[in-house]
Amino acid sequence: MRNHTIYLMILVLGLVAMASCAGKSKEIAAVCGNSAIEDGEECDPPGVGACTASCTRDTSKCGDDLCQFPEGPSNCVQDCPSGVCGNELRDDGEECDGHDLGGAGCQTLGYPGGTLGCSVATCEFDLSQCTNPNCGNTLLDAGEECDTANLNGQSCEALGFDGGSLACSSACRFDNEACYYLSCGNGTLDSGEECEGWDLGGATCADFGFAGGVLRCSENCRFDKTECAASLCGNLILNEGESCDGGNLGGATCASRGYYGGALACHGDCTFNESGCTNCGNDTINAGELCDGPDLGGKTCATQGYDGGDLTCNANCTLNENLCYQTSCGDGILDTGEECDLTNLNGATCVTLGYTGGTLACNANCTFNETNCTTNVNNCGNGLIDGGEACDGANLNNSTCLTQGFAWGGTLACNATCQFNTSQCYSGCWADRFEANNGSASATTVTVGTRYDDLTVCGGDYDWFKFNRSASTNYRITFYFTGSRGDLDFEIYWYDGSSVVYLAGAYANNDGTTPIDNEVYDMPASFNGGATGTYWIRFYGEGTYPNNDTNLYSLRISTY
Repeated sequence: MRNHTIYLMILVLGLVAMASCAGKSKEIAAVCGNSAIEDGEECDPPGVGACTASCTRDTSKCGDDLCQFPEGPSNCVQDCPSGVCGNELRDDGEECDGHDLGGAGCQTLGYPGGTLGCSVATCEFDLSQCTNPNCGNTLLDAGEECDTANLNGQSCEALGFDGGSLACSSACRFDNEACYYLSCGNGTLDSGEECEGWDLGGATCADFGFAGGVLRCSENCRFDKTECAASLCGNLILNEGESCDGGNLGGATCASRGYYGGALACHGDCTFNESGCTNCGNDTINAGELCDGPDLGGKTCATQGYDGGDLTCNANCTLNENLCYQTSCGDGILDTGEECDLTNLNGATCVTLGYTGGTLACNANCTFNETNCTTNVNNCGNGLIDGGEACDGANLNNSTCLTQGFAWGGTLACNATCQFNTSQCYSGCWADRFEANNGSASATTVTVGTRYDDLTVCGGDYDWFKFNRSASTNYRITFYFTGSRGDLDFEIYWYDGSSVVYLAGAYANNDGTTPIDNEVYDMPASFNGGATGTYWIRFYGEGTYPNNDTNLYSLRISTY
């Protein structure tokens, strides 16, 4: 009986406790620093962007000309003005802004699949990663607006223009570049017009991904990009349609291009420069060669006009007649077929033969001995390092700005006289080609498998990068640098549906009394629950802002 009474008392107390908790099951205290924005918080994690240690907005940063989360048009219009592309808020007239795609995706736009992006420059949808394998077959397949000449009965007028010629793009989307409005030409930039006369609305070639050039306005008030410089050629990254870019040959060599050897280079239009490639050395005479190894093509000293001797082949596949001779050679008299005889050089010097200087001599077979002549200006441009040359074209003889004594690297080049051009080498910290990428909204998109060299982190600098993570794939993020020059760290972020947030614990931070080289972080397929999509990387110098550590570095994201 006693035990039964005790049981009833426990049951009653339990029910009372449950009743007291009723309605409070969802009232969980906010935890600042768990990378989740909860009740009472404006942001999380702290210390990122304009987020304070208490996970509220740092109002002191409003006015520093940087739009940093949780700043926005509603609470810091100075840094994040409404209606401006790049404020991470889809304003009127914008298809998207940063990560705000308005719920759109490749499939909602009619494509079978892929990843929809947003142009940082124009806040228009970036369809480049949307897939459409049937485009080009002249048939209207799922997700296509048109296909080659098949416009599905549409015209400029049907699309709301006043006239013009509608076309179809290579992505099977309508190309309305040749459509026009009747208001075009009235001197006012009206609705629907991209430009009007000299009024470009502030647009430049760079807004459309070009390296530079002059943007103009066509007679139908559409942007004329014909004078914009080649799109992405020159950024050292292999983009679509490019065979190479600067020193980035994509792993190609003369051998992979079908040659025996030589130095492959890249033209200014991002096509391969094979002028330094050669088949010399394969023991077979090819076009442009006089001989190759033992293959002399039937030539002898006699066929070359000598009385005798041994004809051989030089390493550059030209004939070596040094061991050929004339019976009259050695008498000091210039006979037919002799370039010189003993000290009789027939008035020739190294300079008359195209060199910058030196001492000309005569071989035992009465041919010129140019061994002691200096730089042969006629050889500059052949891609080979000849006497007196520091470099030749893209062949820098394995030299860099660093080997030339420039502590902050840069891009070493070769001038027209085959000497080093160090104008793009630096003795102090400098803004690399991806600046300004100091925030998630301006992050540089990197390609998995490509190594990016000659990058810098300067005092007060943060570098942001992003890449697209696929399912069931292991990724390795590596930043290469020399730790003794400055300790560098990085953190990993992703978009949680409302903002770019830090993933707690996802960082590479090798702190210590002796900084080590490089930072490496592995992202297995199970990372972040296997969530795919875009991931951001924030790279920075260890230390107290704004005097962070500074350093040169390289970046590569690979799979393993």
